[in-house]
Amino acid sequence: MEKNQINADEFVSKFMDGSLKHLTYIQTPIKIFPLRDIAPYLKTPVPPIFFGYNLLIHITEGYFNQQIESTTFMVNAPAVVICNYGHISAIHSVDKSAQGYCVLIKEQAMTSMFREQEILHIFNIAPLLNLSKEDSQELNNMLDLLYREIYTDKPYKELYESIFKTVALKIIKLSNANKSLERKQEIALAFKQLVHLHFNKHKTVDFYADKLAVSINYLNRCVSSVFNKSSKELILEVAIIHSQLLLLETNKSVASIAYELDFADPSYFTRLFKKIVGISPSEYRKGVK
Repeated sequence: MEKNQINADEFVSKFMDGSLKHLTYIQTPIKIFPLRDIAPYLKTPVPPIFFGYNLLIHITEGYFNQQIESTTFMVNAPAVVICNYGHISAIHSVDKSAQGYCVLIKEQAMTSMFREQEILHIFNIAPLLNLSKEDSQELNNMLDLLYREIYTDKPYKELYESIFKTVALKIIKLSNANKSLERKQEIALAFKQLVHLHFNKHKTVDFYADKLAVSINYLNRCVSSVFNKSSKELILEVAIIHSQLLLLETNKSVASIAYELDFADPSYFTRLFKKIVGISPSEYRKGVK
């Protein structure tokens, strides 16, 4: 699926209007942009896209309406939104006067900065976290520091990574995601991470059970207790969410998309799509476009 990822430059060229000379791109694994430089220029609605980054948005004024996976969130300031690498996101509407910061973090930077347990804590954070004014101000002060360091003449990698890590750990604490995870939660979260990485070619539960060194029955119990769905249901749901992206980003036939996602039977893919999304793939493509 890497060819369907959208990076920062591609996002600007495809989904933003007007003079964008004020946007400066720094070749750092962490990128940060004030929302005032993005919100007024967004062409909404932005269709479902697959970011090749982890996304963090801290909104201090205004609102926006964003879909992450199959859930749509009405985000009112002050709040934080997190979309992990491998997830599909769409922006339905945005307040053109929104204030705050948008941070993009490469997956390699996340794995180098954080321990595995910390990454699981981040993955465990709900996509939307509403904040008090005091917590929002404290978080904004940290992001101001991050912005200033990244846009200096010589950004100091160890410093801006340290600042971002402090931001992330603060969000973990505010979300109560720092409590000790039970074994079943660790397994379920690690499973979901693996699914987003491997769903394209691996749709059997035994592949993920082997990766996690657990039995299929134990994996199913863990996933069901955390996500209220079976392991197989979650794998297929992720595949269908990504098929929505292919339906919008390409002119490939429904059958071709089914085969690309390793569904042996296009008619089964169509039935599954309709069950999860509510309409057929062809109706979805026609309706959104």
